Amino acid sequence: MKLSQTIPVLFLGAILAVLSPELCAAFNVQEVASLGQTSSDLPVVKSAGLSPDMDVPWSKAVRIVDPFEGEFLGVFDRNSLDGYLYREGSKQVISLWTPSSIRVLVTVNSGQAKSSFYTAGYVYPRHDFIRFVTTKKVDKILLKVREKVFKLDGSIGSFAVSQELATALKNAPDENLNIRLILEGGQTVDSEIGKGTVKGWRSIY
Repeated sequence: MKLSQTIPVLFLGAILAVLSPELCAAFNVQEVASLGQTSSDLPVVKSAGLSPDMDVPWSKAVRIVDPFEGEFLGVFDRNSLDGYLYREGSKQVISLWTPSSIRVLVTVNSGQAKSSFYTAGYVYPRHDFIRFVTTKKVDKILLKVREKVFKLDGSIGSFAVSQELATALKNAPDENLNIRLILEGGQTVDSEIGKGTVKGWRSIY
């Protein structure tokens, strides 16, 4: 490491030592340098907002630079239920996992055929559809990591991440995890978090 790179890292280490000796013990100089380098190398996403047609790197750690919320790390996940993504009646579960919170959006796709048209004595059906996407409010999350079920209460689709949950997510097995979303009114939606997202958690928790 060059001297110009060593000085900022040592300076950061000194700050950690003053503010929190316990935190300093958990991070040596090499780990602090590695953390900074890893963060700067991640893809950048310019909004933390969730929407049905969003285009982001899925199941990968990213650096989010939001004009309203600032800069932080996160992993976006998406799972389509009931068949094809745009099939009528299909559901989509979109989530954003950050060190401090989990955000969830549940959408339902529905379509309505445009009216048939009449010409030269024949009625021709129209095969194109108008697609409607509605969102559902998520009140609670049940997330199973190994044998433990975490029960989270949220507000407007956002759920706080405790230290215990963060540790469990970081050490989760390399496999899909089951998640149950309880919607407003009591309806439940069972979904999965893909193992790609599970791997991504290790970079942010």
